[in-house]
Amino acid sequence: MKSIFKKYITLCTLAFIAFGCEKDEDKVIVSPGATASLSASQSNIVLSEEDKSKDAVTFSWKAADYGYDAAVKYSLQFGKKGDNFATAKTEEIGNAFSKTYTVSALNNIATEMELPGFAVSEVEVRVTARISDQYAASSSNIITLAITPFLSEPEYPTVFLVGDATENGWDNAKASAMFRDEADPFVYTYTGNFKAGPFKILGYLGKWAPQWGASSTGDLVFRATDSDPDPSSFSIPANGYYTVKLNLRSNTITIDPFEATGDMYASVGIIGPFTNWENIAPMTKSTLNPHIWTTEYTFAEDTEMKFRIAEGWSVNWGADSDATKARTYDKGKRDGPNIAVLAGKYQIYFNDLTGYYLLVKQP
Repeated sequence: MKSIFKKYITLCTLAFIAFGCEKDEDKVIVSPGATASLSASQSNIVLSEEDKSKDAVTFSWKAADYGYDAAVKYSLQFGKKGDNFATAKTEEIGNAFSKTYTVSALNNIATEMELPGFAVSEVEVRVTARISDQYAASSSNIITLAITPFLSEPEYPTVFLVGDATENGWDNAKASAMFRDEADPFVYTYTGNFKAGPFKILGYLGKWAPQWGASSTGDLVFRATDSDPDPSSFSIPANGYYTVKLNLRSNTITIDPFEATGDMYASVGIIGPFTNWENIAPMTKSTLNPHIWTTEYTFAEDTEMKFRIAEGWSVNWGADSDATKARTYDKGKRDGPNIAVLAGKYQIYFNDLTGYYLLVKQP
């Protein structure tokens, strides 16, 4: 009896071992650290609106090796250089081994990453591979791209001059607004009287960043945040009239002397149906720049307006371009057609030397 029992135990043990060995043979071993290998068709990419339908870059990678025929899902991640992908933009790709982005699509990614327009930014890209939520995704090598995005519209309704050369010095809450070029919304211009001394350009009133200043060689430098290095100032060489022009497409600035020969007016204002086309709603003249006028005004409904001196219609400025289309900036002309304005509250700027006007919507 004992002999039979021992034989039974032995057979069970052998069967258990055999079953266990068979299961070991069926186990899937996931190789740790399996990675894909990433490459890009180009590394220096300048994006332009004219080419938005064209291909910008193609990313390719070799399959990640997990030690068996796995169903792998890939993602591309785009991160600002030095951010360690902490705030990366992730694009799900599926099981493909390449991805081509058009200029428009890549520019959209750059916009979502809040990269500055018309400026070179370094972007790190990697591909991640995942077989299951139970396993951590593996990452490829990191490649770095130099991407220059474009903008269809500038982020800034206007920008502001601040510094010793300007009317209110370094008070960033009272900086002087620049006008926008009638043909190119990315060009900001200011023609007026300056004091000799330094100045910078701010993106918003009351904030020191974003900001544009000068490099050691006088080139334009963009300071995106307060944590970025503070650039040097530009300089007005002597008291007098100048035109300062900031071009955000080419990232350049010019400072040119200006011969101010225009008439001086005692009072300029806005006029339209909201004043019954009779008397002007007067604007405030700049102390340093007697050709620059400002006011805040709320239009209760869509309307029309002109700029006019207080004394009558002998001197007035209207629209220079399509008068039927409401524009918040333009270069007005003497005796031009009425300027279309949409309802709302605006800070209004006007330069009677150049005819430039600007309406900045207020909250």
